[in-house]
Amino acid sequence: MVELISAEECTGCLACQVVCPHDAIEIVQSEEGFFFPQIKNETCCKCGLCVKRCPISQKCEKGISGQRGFIVQSKDRRLKKRSASGGAFASIAKYFLIAKNAVIIGASLCEDLTVRHIAIEELRKLKSLQNSKYVQSMLGDIYVKAKKYLDDGRTVFFTGTPCQIAGLYAVLSGKDYENLYTADIVCHGVPSPAFFKRQLAEDSKSRQGRVIDVKFRCKNLIFASNSSYFMMMMMMIGLPLIRKPIQDPYFNLFMKGKDFRESCYNCKFANLDRVGDFTFGDCDSAHLYSNFHPDESNSIILLNSEKANQLWNDIIHSNFDYAELDVEKEAECNHQLRQPFVRPDERSGIYQELLKSDWEQVKSKYAVSQKKLERYKLLILLVVPPFIVRAFGKLRKGT
Repeated sequence: MVELISAEECTGCLACQVVCPHDAIEIVQSEEGFFFPQIKNETCCKCGLCVKRCPISQKCEKGISGQRGFIVQSKDRRLKKRSASGGAFASIAKYFLIAKNAVIIGASLCEDLTVRHIAIEELRKLKSLQNSKYVQSMLGDIYVKAKKYLDDGRTVFFTGTPCQIAGLYAVLSGKDYENLYTADIVCHGVPSPAFFKRQLAEDSKSRQGRVIDVKFRCKNLIFASNSSYFMMMMMMIGLPLIRKPIQDPYFNLFMKGKDFRESCYNCKFANLDRVGDFTFGDCDSAHLYSNFHPDESNSIILLNSEKANQLWNDIIHSNFDYAELDVEKEAECNHQLRQPFVRPDERSGIYQELLKSDWEQVKSKYAVSQKKLERYKLLILLVVPPFIVRAFGKLRKGT
């Protein structure tokens, strides 16, 4: 039955496996390294429940009238430093943990460098869910755990890509839990976990030992600064490896959208009819708010349900600096609030190269080589105050 959903449509939310009453669906990896459901024919009774619950065949948006949005900066400096932009997710999650003794569920880069959805209940563990992870996360049994928490009366704040939020609602069978709050991200698309794993394995062959941690977005550790896009890998020995996106095959292809899951180019959630109670993302129309934290990366928060509106009124003043967002103008700048990412012609067959070709060939074709000196300059950029960097640049130009 689930095979009626094509590979170009399947998002990999994997709700079908959870809702199947006969355990007739297993999860397999495709040749490109993406996860897909597969029917166990000897067990399937063809009840069709997997297709009936599939988010691709359902209408999932909140449908609120007069959708509101805000450009925000968290007032908690420590949370904001660990965030990709303005700390929207972290501040709301902190509120849930303290005020509602909630369970927070989101994507974490685990110790084995696999991105998985996990549940946390302590504020000290919130950092594991912060910052961007540009790879499709493994969901495992997180939908089942979320349902158990909800049935036990716990407040749950579940975050993820829009298709993952839709997958959660599919598992919950449309039941309206008052103690459930959801937030989707403005998602541009997800590359294959297998490609991410290969990149880390190749970089782990260095004299510095294996990669032990990864960051895709970095901020100056001391002073207010914009979030910079770097592929930074902490190594067992010595200084981190750090590259601009164009210098890193994985990050370069992600930024250009050439290695996304096929369904990302047909995404039904890439519009303003959002599936989560909240939507979080970078503010791409920040130039319209020139007096709002001009030297920092700002977040957007969209309120997509009455539940979100009510909660926002409780937390806004104590947790955020904010300004009203022109949602339509933000959608003009942040294209995946209007439409899916346009599929590049280069996407066809690209994973045959990325997963099977010699790694030096992959790097030479999809990245620009980096000189050692530039690596050290990038490391300095992250720890030296921005105004010193700017002053030094002016001195070199003789101004």
